[in-house]
Amino acid sequence: MKQLRVLVVGAFPPTDSGILGGIVTTCRTLLSSSFPDRFDLSLFDTTQISNPPPPLIRRMLLAASRFGKYLKLVVERPDAVLIFTSGGASLVEKTVMARVAGWFRCAVLLFPRSGIIMDQFHASFVYRKWIGMALSSADTLLCQGPAWHRFAVDGLGFKPECAPIIPNWTASDALLAIGRSRRPRPSGLPVRLLFLGWLEDHKGVFELLEACRELLPSHSFQLTLAGRGDAETRAKEFVEREGLGGVVAFAGWVRGDELLALFSESDVLVLPSWHEGFPNAMIEAMAAGLAVVVSAVGNVPDVVTNGEEALLVPPKDAAALAEALKRVMDDGELRNALAMRGLAFAAGSYGVEQGVARLTQAINEAVLVKQVS
Repeated sequence: MKQLRVLVVGAFPPTDSGILGGIVTTCRTLLSSSFPDRFDLSLFDTTQISNPPPPLIRRMLLAASRFGKYLKLVVERPDAVLIFTSGGASLVEKTVMARVAGWFRCAVLLFPRSGIIMDQFHASFVYRKWIGMALSSADTLLCQGPAWHRFAVDGLGFKPECAPIIPNWTASDALLAIGRSRRPRPSGLPVRLLFLGWLEDHKGVFELLEACRELLPSHSFQLTLAGRGDAETRAKEFVEREGLGGVVAFAGWVRGDELLALFSESDVLVLPSWHEGFPNAMIEAMAAGLAVVVSAVGNVPDVVTNGEEALLVPPKDAAALAEALKRVMDDGELRNALAMRGLAFAAGSYGVEQGVARLTQAINEAVLVKQVS
């Protein structure tokens, strides 16, 4: 049987580029799975050229320069175009790409990976009109979880079957092996906290540092901040000013074996973001057997039960975050129970091949609908 031709628009930088992020992880994991064997794939890289991203004007110029190359691929009329997008300038570029693919009768599947899109939609009339127009450029809107599905159906008017839920597929075999071999840490040792992601205000970096400042006099812990971003300099200044240098370390972007080692050495992942779609890092940490403290934003509260697979905290609330961290530091049994239940949760629904199977079904169905329409 002839394979469907699928053009994937995503993040495919060279492994030594230093460019990281959620969509990069998603795309790399996809290429290391059985997905390339299921379709005749063409890849189109729209990765930003640096971390943090360049100024908006330069990003728009780069997007314009990419468009001609994209057009050459689309005029060959692949059966489907799968487009990963975040918010902001990325969504502008991907909207244009989706519209053009639709003109050439390709089945267009758009996969938003940023929770800020939903927040902006509800924030103002202008955003509501713009985002509605942008996302309606797709035939199928792939959803990371129930919150995105409700948004697609109730907010944007997609038919339920055109907004399938495709959970993250980042519970890799390597991470699950770490989680399954993990043993409880002896009591009395510092609890090792990990933050993984962009060092930006909206990722809750300063709420986390404020919580650490509150906990420092009474608790023994170490925090590693793995990532970079616009808030890095200010975060380092905060750490120095508040006397946190002995317990807070900045690791920069970490990947490959170094990242696996960091997961293995850590006890608790902390993700106090103001908004998220459904964070890859949460599933990765659960797969590696870490307890998780995460903001109740985006799809998270729909699929994670507070006190079962993770502790959920309100965003922008340093006091609530400190209280949750106290619980996982003071109660080793709770910490271990969260880790065990989180591991089972990640292994049960977020494995790589599970995600590939769901994505394959969504592509096949989108192509079939397009062919008969």
